Amino acid sequence: MLRPLLTTSLIALAAAAQAEDFTAAASVDRVTIYPGLAEITRQITLDLPAGQHQIMVPELPRTLATEGLRVAAPAGTQLGAVNLAFGRLPVTPDQDTAEVQAAKAEVERLESVLRDRDAAIARIRLRVAAAEEQIAFLQSLSRARGSEALTTATIADIQALSQMVGAEVLAAREAGFAAEQEAQAATLARADDVEALEKAEQALAALLAPERDGAVLTFTLAAEAAGEVTLDITTLEGFANWSPVYDMRLTTGDDATMSIDRAVVISQESGQDWDDVQLTLSTARPGERIAPGQVFAPLRRIVSEDDLVREGEILMQADSLVAGMSRSMAVVEEMAEAPMAVTAKADFSGATVTYVYPGRVDIRNGVEDLRLPLDQLSFDAQVWAEAVPSRDQIAYRMAAFTNDTGEVLLPGQALLFADGTMIGFSNLPLLAAGADTDMGFGPLEGLRLTRATPNRTEGDRGVFTTTNQLSEEAVLTVENLTGQDWDVLLRDAIPYSEQDDLEVAVTASPAITRRDPDGERGVLEWDLAIGAGETATVELDYTLSWPDGYLLR
Repeated sequence: MLRPLLTTSLIALAAAAQAEDFTAAASVDRVTIYPGLAEITRQITLDLPAGQHQIMVPELPRTLATEGLRVAAPAGTQLGAVNLAFGRLPVTPDQDTAEVQAAKAEVERLESVLRDRDAAIARIRLRVAAAEEQIAFLQSLSRARGSEALTTATIADIQALSQMVGAEVLAAREAGFAAEQEAQAATLARADDVEALEKAEQALAALLAPERDGAVLTFTLAAEAAGEVTLDITTLEGFANWSPVYDMRLTTGDDATMSIDRAVVISQESGQDWDDVQLTLSTARPGERIAPGQVFAPLRRIVSEDDLVREGEILMQADSLVAGMSRSMAVVEEMAEAPMAVTAKADFSGATVTYVYPGRVDIRNGVEDLRLPLDQLSFDAQVWAEAVPSRDQIAYRMAAFTNDTGEVLLPGQALLFADGTMIGFSNLPLLAAGADTDMGFGPLEGLRLTRATPNRTEGDRGVFTTTNQLSEEAVLTVENLTGQDWDVLLRDAIPYSEQDDLEVAVTASPAITRRDPDGERGVLEWDLAIGAGETATVELDYTLSWPDGYLLR
């Protein structure tokens, strides 16, 4: 009974004896970006002996979420306890690469060169100062000896003294001048050294990770046999985003076409650069307006005098009741809990669209929006002008196309071009495969719109009359000054009724092409073909009639 236990103990002691600590820097290998969130997979590769080891991975971003952390170990290894430390970090050895170490050495060398240069300039300046002091001494000596020579020496002695001082001063000035020239040359050379040092520091900064003081991941790993082991460390990190962008180019004419250049814009502030990563993108979002204004038909109704009186009494009672309820609710609100916040969450299930970008890319931390092209699509397009004289003074160019790509087009910002001219920005909506969409492609200044109301009358104006009627005449005009023919969709609206007693009668010339399109009550549409230089006119009359004893609202 003792021998198996002893054998097990010896195996445990052998495994413990083989245990080693390893430190490895993790490099980002794969990234999947969602709106505001990124799934990042880093890799480490170690050459491990057999046995159980402790692995440390330093310099991970401090923004890592522990709940999204996963470590995947290959076959033949077994993962143990995993710990992610943000404070009281364990001591890890220097993980700088040879390239980083060489850049640091170059910075240190240039710093030493600059120090030596400054010391040499200082020594040259000492020679300039010594020459100036020598000149000052000779000048003071000359004054003292000259005064003494005037009283005790001959003229020859004075001349000899003057010549000696002059020669010595000249020599000192020449030495000082030469030293000054040498100092200035050394100062100019120093500027080159400073520039070289700045470039070396920039090169070093580019190699260093943006966040050196980050988190440290530690875990135990048991290897059945010695060999090279590659592990995946997957985390969920915020501060990353992507959005699709489109260049939509409309070509008008007999065979109108729509070409779309698809691209994506990516940004990230994870705390680290993503170098040479495989990129996957998932989901998207929409945005702004560049289409003509909408028309809204007013709902009119009639009420009886008795109903109007009763409505006034009910409103007075309701105001009194609301005032009493407000006093009671004030007490209840003090006791009630705060309402739970409602937050929107992205849904990554169902018909999720993902793009795996071909090739590998670099995405730097917090310093750029990286634009990556995807592909170009082409569609047949239908082009027309849409005119809403009640809201606009000019018509708008419109285009429609069908998504026949067989895939979903994600919503995103679009830069619009029409016949080679940039129009502005809009947004492409989410388009399922086979879906149609209409998009505005900017104003047509040459299609001028007016809406005139030459006659608007209300029959007997008394509140209670035998006949109650409201009539309006409107004249809609579209003037084509563009120099080309246009198919124009003209839109207007009249009041509509949901009561049998309130009748709406309408006449128009030319005849109305469509009434209540797509269920829009009261909306009228005309399909007009307007040649270059022509003007199209639509005359519209409508009348509202209601019986005696009712008021129009």
